[in-house]
Amino acid sequence: MEKDKSLRQAVQALIFWFRKHKRDLPWRKNADPYKILVSEFLLQQTTVPVAVRYYESFLTAFPTLESLAQASLEEVLRVWSGAGYYARARNLRETAIRLVATHGGVIPQEVSELKKLPGIGDYTARAIASFAFGADAIALDTNGIRVLARLLGKKGSPRRPSFRRELYQVAEILCPKGKASDFNQALMDLGSLICTASEPKCHQCCCSRGCFAFRSGRPQDFPSVPEKPTRQPLFEVACLIVKDGQFLVAQRAPGRWWGHLWEFPRQEINPNESSLAAVRRIAKEKLGLEVHPRAIVTTVRHSVTRYRIYLTGVLAEYQSGEPRGEGYVAFQWVSLADLNQLPSSSPQRRLVQTLLDMAREGSQFALIAEVLNEPRGQVA
Repeated sequence: MEKDKSLRQAVQALIFWFRKHKRDLPWRKNADPYKILVSEFLLQQTTVPVAVRYYESFLTAFPTLESLAQASLEEVLRVWSGAGYYARARNLRETAIRLVATHGGVIPQEVSELKKLPGIGDYTARAIASFAFGADAIALDTNGIRVLARLLGKKGSPRRPSFRRELYQVAEILCPKGKASDFNQALMDLGSLICTASEPKCHQCCCSRGCFAFRSGRPQDFPSVPEKPTRQPLFEVACLIVKDGQFLVAQRAPGRWWGHLWEFPRQEINPNESSLAAVRRIAKEKLGLEVHPRAIVTTVRHSVTRYRIYLTGVLAEYQSGEPRGEGYVAFQWVSLADLNQLPSSSPQRRLVQTLLDMAREGSQFALIAEVLNEPRGQVA
């Protein structure tokens, strides 16, 4: 009984703290269901700063559900370019199309109905229902799960469904009726600002008096000590093939990483194969082209699922052939100035930016259109 009273007091203190110290996030300006829908898709599998960076530009391009439903996939992916996890953009557009076609452009309020829409799982449905419509729906993100587990003194892996299910059951009991939106967001903000994973600022926390983890003296051990993910290294090359001052780009097939996006053709490097040799081989075997590799431009590092990818961009001069290739549905030759206009992934955009920076610096790469006789970097 005393523990229950202490927890309820902690929740009251938490909501009071949130109303005074909550983060100034653009989607909190009002409870517009469409804007919250967009923000929740952006927040899937990414950080708040990244979501903030793309939120306004996305709404500028597609200010209403109807405008998003009418947009082509190419337009949506172009605006989303750089935000990553492009399945979110495809699902968001499909959700808009379905809502306009079957719901009169109205976003449903019920969790069960929201979960029927593309890309909306249990958490996202609960978040939209509580934030946009004030529903009594508990939505615990990573931060919320950590805060609640520490309050309760619960150890275990947050990845386990049973662990999460137990936390949801307790949260539904603790959450004051009609205040799920504040409760959910308060847990998120406390976890982001105060009750952080490795260095919780317990002396600043409004809930420390009723927190089991704080009283234990080892709050960072709850709910469990996080394991560092192990990623498998993957070495690839991007073929920066130049013909008459233009670069070859290819559109990836749907249903794969970065489906529908445009990129410099890329492929894994064979063991003991140099990047320059890999480009010559890949161009011939995978693209049907004869090329002359000229220089290594840069190596971009990025992670996808369980892989740590090292993508080396190699400048190569086109010699003959018509582009083709398994895994690609279209090819085109594009000027350096127009490369950024295509929807593409973050690593591809970083390759383009490197080329643009080199051209602006007045280096030899400013003459890329002619394919240099003495390129900067490693020469074949």
